[in-house]
Amino acid sequence: MDAVTAVGLISFALVVGVYGTVIGAGGGFILIPGLVLLFDLEGVEAVGTGTVTLLAIGITGAISYDRSGLVRRSVAGWFAMGSVPAALLCAWLVADRIDADLFTSVLGFVLIALAVFVVLAPHSTHDSQEIGRPRRGRLALGGLGVGVLSGTFAVGGGLLTVPQLTSVQKMRPHRAAATTSATSMMASFAGATGHSIAGNVVWGHAGLLVAGAIVGSTFGARLAGRLPARTVLAGLAAGLVVAGGSLLLAG
Repeated sequence: MDAVTAVGLISFALVVGVYGTVIGAGGGFILIPGLVLLFDLEGVEAVGTGTVTLLAIGITGAISYDRSGLVRRSVAGWFAMGSVPAALLCAWLVADRIDADLFTSVLGFVLIALAVFVVLAPHSTHDSQEIGRPRRGRLALGGLGVGVLSGTFAVGGGLLTVPQLTSVQKMRPHRAAATTSATSMMASFAGATGHSIAGNVVWGHAGLLVAGAIVGSTFGARLAGRLPARTVLAGLAAGLVVAGGSLLLAG
């Protein structure tokens, strides 16, 4: 690996870390297409390597959010009951069984579908009353779906979890984003474990990406909560369309 590539990986991860932490979506939908289109990794290698990076973002963001008292630990725990085993199994047994060319195209379609979901999903209003008791069954079931996408494609965690928490628990978007950091951390750990077992991680790239992501996510946590909810959602949808469209065109 040359110096230009190394600097590029660190810089790219830093940007993803800031953005993913601010919006509470992890940034996988930018990271994975970027590794495929900019750094020439195969789809499953990008997912495996990206999952390790997202774990670093998740840990840093979750610690910062938890210290500020924004994380609903009980809600995160029940969501993880579904997401963690699904992410582990899909990363280990499913992701590398998909044809490489088909993988990129499917990921592109998944990102476009997530953009539609972000726009159409119900969200809480500022005057809505947050539900105190976790809705266990709905949280675990939602976590199962998120775990499948997270383990297979390393995307969808925050994008699906934030709207679910604002709808199911009536959380405000920034509190939902904080709790999502905790759930994403656990799902990413499971996914990273599965991809490591399957041999899908390019460790030379992963080390540089993690270094940039830790710096970026630390800075992003300090900026979180300053953008209006509508701006965050619009930015999410636009980023998904661009990333998904780029993969489809490249395929």
